[in-house]
Amino acid sequence: MKRRFLLLCIATQAIACQVPVFRYALERWEADTFRLQLITRGDPPSDLQTIPEYLNLEFETLDLDTLTPVQQLSIVGLEKISEYPSFLLHPPDSWKNPEPLVFQGTSSALQSITDSPLRQRIKTDLLSGHSTVWVLVEGTDQEANEATYQQLQETLKIAQEKISIPDGVIQADQVGKVGDNISLDDVLRSTIPLRISFKIERVLRSNIKEQSFLRILTANRYSPPEEPLVVPIFGRGRTPGPLLGSSITPEDIINACEYLCGACSCQVKSGNPGYDLLLLANWRKNLQNGLVVIDKELPVILPTLNTEIVAESNDSVAPNSFIIEFTPTLVMGTILGLGLVIGTIVILKKS
Repeated sequence: MKRRFLLLCIATQAIACQVPVFRYALERWEADTFRLQLITRGDPPSDLQTIPEYLNLEFETLDLDTLTPVQQLSIVGLEKISEYPSFLLHPPDSWKNPEPLVFQGTSSALQSITDSPLRQRIKTDLLSGHSTVWVLVEGTDQEANEATYQQLQETLKIAQEKISIPDGVIQADQVGKVGDNISLDDVLRSTIPLRISFKIERVLRSNIKEQSFLRILTANRYSPPEEPLVVPIFGRGRTPGPLLGSSITPEDIINACEYLCGACSCQVKSGNPGYDLLLLANWRKNLQNGLVVIDKELPVILPTLNTEIVAESNDSVAPNSFIIEFTPTLVMGTILGLGLVIGTIVILKKS
């Protein structure tokens, strides 16, 4: 009877899927959508309205001469524009910051907003099977740049040797060979090699072609110009945010790698500072599947420049605490679980 009681208790616990977080995010998390507004006075130039396909971006043109004062007041960030045409890039909700980024209304600016060489390298790295791409944004202090790079390189090598793929991951072509009692959460959805592998991409803050992306990469957060930044990117272009090179430690790097390469827990933590980037990529074609599942969020895994944004929106929450959202499913599951436990206790007392 005691054994039956233990089995009932165990059955009420959730079991995490075995696919690593980085791979789950790549195969099943749709990238959040940005919104780009072209603000003009008069007819918009045709060369400023061509947006490439397979970009997580919505586009619209607004001619202020055709809008009423009330309509103009409803445009978030319009007061930041001093010349026309101009672009307003509105970030997705995951940024936790509604302020848009302002760009010049030129064809070269539009091109730099939508794509850049570094982003193409990141996309290639992720689709070739690298677990995480670590972008090193170099500041003006060359000594600090090299020190940060050496620490990152050495620590990632240790992490790559130390961490292994969780047991229980099932290749897509093995589904029919492992029996019927499998969870689809444990099945890979693409043929991309599954491995523990990290890539470092270096970029100068002064790189002209990457100025727009660097603002997006750092969520437009300020950092000292001499300071190198380290930004881990995984999935379809998701990042927990930039870390200052002077404050990042080997332990921070190892912890991030262990989480991103560990089994994908279905738990949702509060204070998630992660956000998506703007990347030009046909993910579904490259992943050879059309399945997208949006049912998991990232917990806080590193202190970043964006932590203060979260703190402002969760003033009543203590650091490192959890928020449990009582959804109908969770409430029903809890009631059923308690019912099983109470029923078992009654049976034990009678026996």
